[in-house]
Amino acid sequence: MKNCIRLTFVLALLCTGLSTAMLASDNAYLYLVQGIPGRDYSPSADPAFPVDILLNDEVCYEHGLAFGSVVGPLTLAPGTYDVKVSVANSLAPCSNSPLIDSSISLEAGKDASAVVALSPAGPTLLTFTNRFSPVSANTGRLLLAQAADAPALQVILENKSTMKLYAYTVNAGALLDVNLPAGDYTVEIDEGTTTLVTSTSLTLYSRSVTLLYAVGQASNNTVNLETKTVRNVI
Repeated sequence: MKNCIRLTFVLALLCTGLSTAMLASDNAYLYLVQGIPGRDYSPSADPAFPVDILLNDEVCYEHGLAFGSVVGPLTLAPGTYDVKVSVANSLAPCSNSPLIDSSISLEAGKDASAVVALSPAGPTLLTFTNRFSPVSANTGRLLLAQAADAPALQVILENKSTMKLYAYTVNAGALLDVNLPAGDYTVEIDEGTTTLVTSTSLTLYSRSVTLLYAVGQASNNTVNLETKTVRNVI
C-alpha cells in the first residue's frame, strides 16, 4: 500500500512537471530595449529619452522606458503584435502619437528581443531571435545584437585569463551568436579604425546566455553596450 502511495505521488509530481513544461512551451518571450539616446533624436530632447510602448492598442506595457534600459522577458501568447512606441507621457502613458508603428511575430517556445533603435530613415523597431538552447558546462553563450545606427562593427573580446582574442564583424541589424569558454573578458567595439566602445569588462558565466545590445549612433559618438545575463540555461 505504501509503495502504491509513493508511486501515485511520484506520478502526480511528474505530471505536474510535464504540465508546467508544456505550458512554458506554449508561451513566447520578449525583451524590450530602449536604444535611442535623446541627443540623437533631437538636441532639445531629454538625454534619457523615455518612451512608452503599447501592444495591440490595448496594453501600455512600458511607461517611461529610458535609453539603455532592458526589460523582460514579457510572457506573451504566440502571435503577431502591433507595437507603438511614443515619447513618454507621465500623465497619460501611451497617449502620444507614435514615433514607431510596427509589428512583431512571436512563436511558441521562442525568445526574442525588440530594440527601439535609430536608422538612417529615423526611429525603427529591430527584432532579434535569441537562442536559449542548453549551454554546456564551462561555456557561456554570447548574443550580440547590432542595433546601433552604424555600418558593420568589429567586436573584439579578450579572455583575461588566457589573453586569447576573439574578433567578429557584425553587420547592421545582425545578431552575433557564439559560444565561448566561461570566464572574464574585455569587449571593445570598433568601426574601422575608430573605437566606439572602449574596452569594457564582461563576464560570461558557465551555462549562461549573455545578451548584449549595441545601441546609439556611430556618427554622434553615442554607441553604447547594454547587457542582460540569463543564468542556468540547461
